[in-house]
Amino acid sequence: MIRAGRLLDVRTGQVARNMTITVEHGRITSVNRAVPTPGDSVVDLAGLTVLPGLIDAHVHLTIGGTPRENALADLRAGFTTVVDLGARGTRLLQIRDSINAGLIPGPRVLAAGIWIGRKDGVCEFNGIGIAGGAEAFRARVRENVSAGADLIKVCVSGWAADAFARPNEYEMPDSVLTAVVYEARRLGRKVIAHDISLAGVHAALRASVDGFAHAAYVDTATAAEMRSKGVFVIPTLASLVGEDTSPASRALATAVRRLYDARVRLVFGTDGGVLPHGQNAKEFVALTAAGIPAWAQVQSATTGAAEALGIADSLGAIAPGMSADIIAVDGDPLADVTALQRVVFVMSRGRVVKSPSR
Repeated sequence: MIRAGRLLDVRTGQVARNMTITVEHGRITSVNRAVPTPGDSVVDLAGLTVLPGLIDAHVHLTIGGTPRENALADLRAGFTTVVDLGARGTRLLQIRDSINAGLIPGPRVLAAGIWIGRKDGVCEFNGIGIAGGAEAFRARVRENVSAGADLIKVCVSGWAADAFARPNEYEMPDSVLTAVVYEARRLGRKVIAHDISLAGVHAALRASVDGFAHAAYVDTATAAEMRSKGVFVIPTLASLVGEDTSPASRALATAVRRLYDARVRLVFGTDGGVLPHGQNAKEFVALTAAGIPAWAQVQSATTGAAEALGIADSLGAIAPGMSADIIAVDGDPLADVTALQRVVFVMSRGRVVKSPSR
C-alpha cells in the first residue's frame, strides 16, 4: 500500500490528497482512502507528489554506455517505460527481452531494431545503410519484425542544420518510404520517422507514417495537416537545441509551439544516449522554454505517450487494473517542471527500485 500525500491524476489534471494506492502482483488494485491494516506493507510518500511512471518514447540503449547501465539510469530517473528507436543490430531486441523478463534491471522496453535508412545517409552508422530500391528496404522491415521489433524507425531527412538550410530536401525517395510503411503496416507495426525538413515531413505524411522522432520545421498549414492525420511528434528539444540560440534552434522551438497550438499530439522523448541516460527530465525544461505548458508536458510523458504507442490499456495512469508503474517527486511538477528531475521513489511493475532509503 502506497500512501500518497498528493496524487496527480494525469487524465484530468486534478490532485487528490492523502490517497492510498493498493498494489498486488504487479498491478494496481485500488485507489482510495483506505487505511492500512496490520500486516500490510506500507510505503509512506506523504510529503511527495505521486504520478504514473514516465515514458520516454525515444532512447538508444546502446549509446552513451552499456545497455544495462543505460536502462538502469533511465529507470532510476523515473522512466518506467522507454522506446529504443534504433540500434546497429538486432542484439538489442534480445537485451530488451531480458530487461522485460526482469533478468536485467531496467524499465519496460519497446524497441525498433535496426535503423532503416539509405546508404551514406543520416542513419548509416557503421555500414547499416541500405543500398538498393524498395525491396531492399522492405527486407529490412521484415528482418526487424522477424527478430521481434515492436515498431519500425525510418530515416527520411538529415539533421536540424541541414533541414533548416535546405527545407525542400530529404534523402529517402517517396517510393521507398511508401514501401517501408506498407510493409510495416502489413506486419502490424507502427512507423516512426526521423524527419526534420519541411519537405521530408510532407513526404512522410503522404506515406502515412504514425509519428515523428524529432521536432520538425513545420509551417501552420503542415501542422494542421498533421493534426488532421492524427500523427504524433516526439520533440527531443534538449538534445536537438540545448541552450543554442541560433536561428535554426529558435525556429525549431517555435515549430514545437506551433504544433502544440495546432493540437498535434506531443509525445515525450529525449534521444537518450545523445542526451545522457538518467538526465531524461531535462527535456521538460527545454519544452517549457518552447512555451509548452507543464500540464501538457506531463500528459505527453504519461497517458498521451501510452495512447500514441498503443499501450494505454495498462500504462500511463494510476488506476485499478493498470501496471504498478509509479513514481514520486519532490515538489509540484505542474508548478515547476524541474520537480521531475527530483525523483525520490520509483516502482516498476510492482517492485520498488528506488526509495528515500535506497
